[in-house]
Amino acid sequence: MESNLINWTLDNIGNQQRNGFTPPRDMRETIAQIKALPPLPGSAMRILNLIGDPHADVAKLAEIIELDPLLTAQIIRWASSSLYGYRGKITTVHDAISRVLGFNFVLDLALGLAVLAPLKSPKEGQIGTRMFWTHALASTRLMAQLAAAMPESVRPNGQELFLAGLMHNIGFPLLGHRFPDEFNYLSGLINANPNLAIFNLENFAFGLNHTEIGAWLMNVWSMPRAITDIVYHHHNPCYRGEHHLLNLLTFYSDCLLGKLGIGDAANQSCPDEVPALLGLDEAVCQQILDSQNDEISYILATAEQLTD
Repeated sequence: MESNLINWTLDNIGNQQRNGFTPPRDMRETIAQIKALPPLPGSAMRILNLIGDPHADVAKLAEIIELDPLLTAQIIRWASSSLYGYRGKITTVHDAISRVLGFNFVLDLALGLAVLAPLKSPKEGQIGTRMFWTHALASTRLMAQLAAAMPESVRPNGQELFLAGLMHNIGFPLLGHRFPDEFNYLSGLINANPNLAIFNLENFAFGLNHTEIGAWLMNVWSMPRAITDIVYHHHNPCYRGEHHLLNLLTFYSDCLLGKLGIGDAANQSCPDEVPALLGLDEAVCQQILDSQNDEISYILATAEQLTD
């Protein structure tokens, strides 16, 4: 009877035809039967090793990136984007690093691009790859600006901050890659219920959500603990583990971007005390958010390039 009630409720909140697909009551059972995930790309592994190399420099990073033609093209295209306003011509990865983007930025960006490369997910929709990249790009910029307004004593590490902004929603591309039927079903639920929180729709339909799916991938790939924690906890403002301030900043950034219709937190409630816990003034945060409007067109154009 409980199963019938759940199915009836899903039918009604979805307001759509299932086309023969019945969502699992708990996807954990489906996940437990999977023997393997896409392997961590070799370029990502080499970049992870470089992060721990005390002698890492621009030449070594450029050499690693240039072993991957697709990654090379993406980094050069990124540096040439109007988002960064460089007026010269960028023809090499070394130029992209030294003239436009900087070593740490390219290190993190290349890792994010390499990690996402094997995940083939639908482009369209609120959880498609175009929105993933729009949200990721907006997050990295907004989180950096918010962090700069935080007291220096509690400000998150810059490299961890960038990777958290870039990768915290990686569960959505993995869902689309590994579970296309569930992805399409969730997209339909989201379209039919624009006033409901996506996070709640996931939990109700599948018994788990993109944070759990993303953390599963991060653990399999042995990604840095800070990033795995944020991937898993970024919808939980009550988390108080080792990286709780970075997690809280990610959560707050998502709530702010949700006001602009970017990302998956448009209908997510934000506790009143969150800005104060980060040492932020809410009025200043709103000013920072308003400044994002000037960059949205550039962010959208870059996200479109990345999903071509």
